[in-house]
Amino acid sequence: MSKLPKFATDEELAEWVDSHDTAAFMDEMEDADETFTIKRTHFETRPLDVRLRSDLYDALETAAERKGVPYQILVQRWLREKLIQEAPDLLKQD
Repeated sequence: MSKLPKFATDEELAEWVDSHDTAAFMDEMEDADETFTIKRTHFETRPLDVRLRSDLYDALETAAERKGVPYQILVQRWLREKLIQEAPDLLKQD
């Protein structure tokens, strides 16, 4: 029995995938035969030294592991999301 919901459109599927962890559904998904080019955008970076409570650091590492990304990348994503919410005029447009 399939656990993956049925979708009327590709757009509906894309919305669902953007908001759900798909790891539990990987065996049900079909392999895509399409190829595409990935263009990486490189931004200048600078180090940031932030002291975190140990429990926050541990939770951050665990959350990053669950998402399959390094914790530094997850921190950047979350900071960017919050800045887009709170001060979008301060960010460069990608």
